[in-house]
Amino acid sequence: MASVELRQFRYFVAVAEELHFGRAAKRLRIAQPGLSQQIKKLERSIGVELLIRDPRGIKLTAAGRAFLDQARLALELADRAVTSAVMADRGKSGLLRVGTRAAGMPILGETILQEFRDRHPDVEIEIHAGLAPQQLEALSARSLDVALLLSPFKTVDPAPRYLELTRLELLIALPQSHRLAGRRSISRAELLREPFLDWPRTVNPTLIDHIRRSLFGAFEHPRAVEISELVEGRRLQHVAKGRGIAASVLPPDGERDVPGVTFCHLEEPPPIVGFGVAWIGTQPSPFVAPFLDVARELRSEPAQ
Repeated sequence: MASVELRQFRYFVAVAEELHFGRAAKRLRIAQPGLSQQIKKLERSIGVELLIRDPRGIKLTAAGRAFLDQARLALELADRAVTSAVMADRGKSGLLRVGTRAAGMPILGETILQEFRDRHPDVEIEIHAGLAPQQLEALSARSLDVALLLSPFKTVDPAPRYLELTRLELLIALPQSHRLAGRRSISRAELLREPFLDWPRTVNPTLIDHIRRSLFGAFEHPRAVEISELVEGRRLQHVAKGRGIAASVLPPDGERDVPGVTFCHLEEPPPIVGFGVAWIGTQPSPFVAPFLDVARELRSEPAQ
């Protein structure tokens, strides 16, 4: 078998992810005919067809799907070799890339990160805040090592492994002057009567659908208004201004100290979301295992 160049791995991954030669060529900043020739050369080199080309578009063959995962891994190992040299020059043993929630992270997540830093001061931690669908895609593409996120979520290929660290009860955020403020719990019927500040479904359809079912049951909220602001503290500022009530996914700690806002429980059964760490099993980073060790030590008992 002829030798395969590392750049051909990059070319193939781009085509496989875009499923379009034109978009892949633009992403790689090379000419489309040259890209097509390189993919054909790669297929000749390894002796199998990786792509099915027809007028309707491009599809991966079974061999192409298998090759894609290993090609990503090979590129990650190559990139990690460069990163390791850079980190060593800074006096660090390496880099751990961690995905976190753009909307804010539960205290448990912050505690795990700090404990890992304390135990492994020689490891550089690179934080990437974002939305869960993008974090999962980044795990799949090997541009993240681990991701701290809420569940449920829609899986990707390859499917990540997932360790649930805790379960979080969604509390109802109310203006302090609201007629329901001061109650320990409110009913779902009352919740449906109040203007509700909702999340845009597009940010994470699987999670948002789960939250809405947990809050409203089989009903649609007749007075729901989607708020594009995702950062939890800023969303709650809308509550403080009397624009509606909202559900909050952060735990009841100092992060809830929002002037003008009070919190109460929803009637049984309580709305619950999971919080955990996701990673790809074929992860080349040597720091994923010690990070998971810390997470397992600090995980809390799930709420019943």
